[in-house]
Amino acid sequence: MGAQGLSAKTAPQRTGRTAPATSALSTEEIEADIAALPAVSRSARGGRRGSVFFSFCLPAVDGAAMTLAALAAGAARPVAVFGAAALAIASCGLSGALYQCRRALSLVDDLRAMMIPALVAGMVAALAFLSSPWTPFPDTCALGLRVAFLFCATALAARALCYAAVRAWRKKRITAPSALVIGSGPFTGHVLDVLQRHAEFGLRPVGQLVCYGSVPQADGHPRVLGGLLDLRRVIGAHGVTTAVIVAEEVPRRHIEVVARVCGALGCEVLLVPSTVELISGAGARAEHLRGIPCVAIPHRPHGLPSWSAKRAFDVLVAALALAAVWPLMAACAIAVRVEGGPGVLFRQRRVGAGGRTFMVLKFRTLKPADEKESDTRWSVDGDDRMGPVGRFLRRSSLDELPQLWNVLRGDMSLVGPRPERPHFVKRFSDEYTGYAMRHRVPAGITGWSQIHGLRGDTSIELRARYDNHYIDNWSFWGDLKILLLTLQAVVKAP
Repeated sequence: MGAQGLSAKTAPQRTGRTAPATSALSTEEIEADIAALPAVSRSARGGRRGSVFFSFCLPAVDGAAMTLAALAAGAARPVAVFGAAALAIASCGLSGALYQCRRALSLVDDLRAMMIPALVAGMVAALAFLSSPWTPFPDTCALGLRVAFLFCATALAARALCYAAVRAWRKKRITAPSALVIGSGPFTGHVLDVLQRHAEFGLRPVGQLVCYGSVPQADGHPRVLGGLLDLRRVIGAHGVTTAVIVAEEVPRRHIEVVARVCGALGCEVLLVPSTVELISGAGARAEHLRGIPCVAIPHRPHGLPSWSAKRAFDVLVAALALAAVWPLMAACAIAVRVEGGPGVLFRQRRVGAGGRTFMVLKFRTLKPADEKESDTRWSVDGDDRMGPVGRFLRRSSLDELPQLWNVLRGDMSLVGPRPERPHFVKRFSDEYTGYAMRHRVPAGITGWSQIHGLRGDTSIELRARYDNHYIDNWSFWGDLKILLLTLQAVVKAP
């Protein structure tokens, strides 16, 4: 698939963001261990605690509240009663706030989020279930308002009892989620103090990580467990399930890396946003822990069952594709054999999920002078040794068809970051922030960066950014979109 680069900065020019001096903490040092993490086998240990309560208990409470409200408003038919209850739950769920997992439980916030859905549910319920066709419109409106008021009053009263029980349970349970606060400064200490004093948030702080290198556990303060380079060790040693990142007191170049590493290690990630982030819109999604704004950073764990479905889809599509295109592959093999002699397939060592290497398969478009050239030469575009068949295969991406076998073997996925040679992986991991974290998932034949023109002699920094964006926001439908756009690009290739 031919494409133009989006940036003038390309890998051979070595113009990307370089690592800080050794005296300062490097983001590349922080993310170095990510390549060694087991890929697609983690589940978020932290998650959003209490998901059963928010996803099932509260909807049941609201359904019961609407049932009582409908009965009190005069609905005698069971269909009307349960229809109104279901409508209330659906309306509240669509509001996008009432059934989200939260640390801070506030009836005032619930009332604000409940008012419009309650009015909608009450009015529609009045029109559909509670009034006859001859009921005057003002009476119907009054009936709808009465249903909405009774629903809000009943639901809030029930929620007050539920929240009191949740707070009491959070304070008394021994195995509360272990929280690690990350930051260097007085506000980080304040956040740590708030979490220690208020067990009703359901977080038991184990200590603090400061923002420089690796430090002794004490560091003059018993709550300091280490520096950012100790992140993986501390999370494992203390069973950390939630990481709280204080953005104002963590260098900005580290925040993205730390959040991704914590997510990859299975932690729930909470961000205490800076003033700039609050102004730019993060405050709209923030809940407040004793006045401290806090935003949950969504993390999509690449484990069962979602990744199993992706793997099953890969195997099915790869097998069907091989069955469908084998005549085309045979024609390509014959053409390569006629033009360049023996050795139709080209095998090259690449780095895949978890930093493990595998042999990628391609149709040979050029015979390298030796193994060193194959491993260390960045691009062969424009090489005089490449014949018409090789140029056509590369331009049309038909040279990558044998990688369907890599997909069947489990070395690769249909969609994911493109795999690179070990020589360049080491070099790019040292030079570009976030590059090593591309290996959190299996490599792919195509990917988010490729469909946006980032292949060949294009910016490595942008590729890493695009690939990590794909991993952070992975979805099954997103993979289908990438595959369709890839097919479109191949068909349109000159």
